[in-house]
Amino acid sequence: MARRLPFLILLAMTVAAAGGADPHLLAGARQFREGRFAEALVEFRVAEKLSAAGEAAWYSAACLVRLKRPEDAVEAFAEAELHAPAMRDELFDYYRAVACHDARLYLCADRLLAQVGHQAGPQIRDEAEKIRRRIEPVLRAEPTQATLDWYRRKAKESAKRPLLSSAYLAEASGLAARRPPAGGARGQ
Repeated sequence: MARRLPFLILLAMTVAAAGGADPHLLAGARQFREGRFAEALVEFRVAEKLSAAGEAAWYSAACLVRLKRPEDAVEAFAEAELHAPAMRDELFDYYRAVACHDARLYLCADRLLAQVGHQAGPQIRDEAEKIRRRIEPVLRAEPTQATLDWYRRKAKESAKRPLLSSAYLAEASGLAARRPPAGGARGQ
């Protein structure tokens, strides 16, 4: 429930601000609240197609996180940001960070979690801090060539999904930048 309540409050505020209640957004919120994430995803996707494409895309992506489909969620969040960047907020950053974490995109997760503050609420903020503590040792270690190769391989395997492929390539690039130059020590 800790993760659901802020999500539902955000949805209610969005619908109220829009001056109307898209029935599919509301049905999706109800399904989400009941823990029926697959059904909520269907409702949000219908809303995307019919009327509320921008906002519903963010909620669809959050459902994918809850359905443990991190790569789909990473891709859906990137798509949502392309089409409705104004909808982005700390709560969506948190859900997106969870998707990145679960897809092993640790630099992405850490960057997003660093932005989660008081507006997301104390429970979400505490969860964000816990995840950051878990990935800190991973990011502190110097990435191996095998690690970089894994990310590049994931990008290549995802070539038909450009937004996901791009996320893996960005992770590989970010991690590669953390390696010392060939023949030199770190910090020289």
